[in-house]
Amino acid sequence: MGIKVKFPITVRVDNIGAIWMSKNINTTSRTKHIDIRTKYVNEYCEDGVLQIIFVKSSDNDSDIMTKNLGSDKYSKNSRKLIKPKMR
Repeated sequence: MGIKVKFPITVRVDNIGAIWMSKNINTTSRTKHIDIRTKYVNEYCEDGVLQIIFVKSSDNDSDIMTKNLGSDKYSKNSRKLIKPKMR
């Protein structure tokens, strides 16, 4: 397709448990069912393809697509995602 991608791809996550699991390969009985996905992400992080960083929930722009938000948070996040037309 001819699209150039800058590596590492930065993934902003507001879930500390997900970040911990991406950096630690240890599995427990509670995390065994997601073992394969965790190893896949862990390998990409180790290889320098992915970089996972923490973002506070209040600053997570993707919440507009995944959660019911109040009008204040909706307005804040929608302004970041929708750019006005250039004339």
